[in-house]
Amino acid sequence: MFVSHLILTALCMASPAAPGDGPGLVPFVLPWNDATEGPTDLSFLNHVPAGKFGPIRAGRNGHFHAGDQRVRFFGVNLCFAGTIPRKDDAEGIAARMARFGINIVRFHHMDTSPFPSGITRRDAADSGEIVPEALDRLDFLISELKKHGIYADLNLLVGRRFHAGDGLPPEIEQLDWKERHTVGMFSTRMIELQKHYARRLLTHRNPYTRLTYVEDPAIAIVEINNENGIIQHYLGGDLDRLPPPFARDLHRQWNVWLKQRHPDTQELRNAWLSRNEPPGREML
Repeated sequence: MFVSHLILTALCMASPAAPGDGPGLVPFVLPWNDATEGPTDLSFLNHVPAGKFGPIRAGRNGHFHAGDQRVRFFGVNLCFAGTIPRKDDAEGIAARMARFGINIVRFHHMDTSPFPSGITRRDAADSGEIVPEALDRLDFLISELKKHGIYADLNLLVGRRFHAGDGLPPEIEQLDWKERHTVGMFSTRMIELQKHYARRLLTHRNPYTRLTYVEDPAIAIVEINNENGIIQHYLGGDLDRLPPPFARDLHRQWNVWLKQRHPDTQELRNAWLSRNEPPGREML
């Protein structure tokens, strides 16, 4: 990237400013599918194919490694329809990204909108039902990215809108899409729905790589849950606004958890009631 900045700066300095479309201006266009070789082509830095050294792992030094090699990821998001482009565009997209030095793509918001803006089926009884054409496009793009040394980061739960058709209480419809994910932190039914979607996506065999996503070392990262957490929802007041069926379920599970850890009410009070504590040692 630094090289391209230097070249752009040199062009700007060499070309005098001119109004309109005068002779002093140089058209500067970045075609989405231009992967021609040149001094700004950084594709040689990528592992070709992605995963050639085995699965990505965290080393003892806390950095990512592929085999014995340390890996630094320079990535971008693809969102919504961008995660499932037409197959005749996929090779050009992958080659162009590699030319820019991109070596990982995060597949984000695949589950937020129905096909063709995402991979799920519109108005399906199962909110996690995947459209076969969408899955085929995703498979093909990931195979093309892999050929060009670009790893994948798959997001499992980002914007999925769970609904009563999933076998949930009808009160789920009273919550917005993100509040429904609050319920997914503790609801047994919703957790099972998330597991089913993950199995459906990650264990199917990509016909272009002949590997499932759980087998493919080009799948560097799988994000289970995006921007979500029970403490986050507690601090934001979302738990206080849960409809009765979900609030009762959470209270029941909380009480079971407490009883498993405290044999009687007095110990529970000792553990959980607030009390004054003396200041600790100055750590700075």
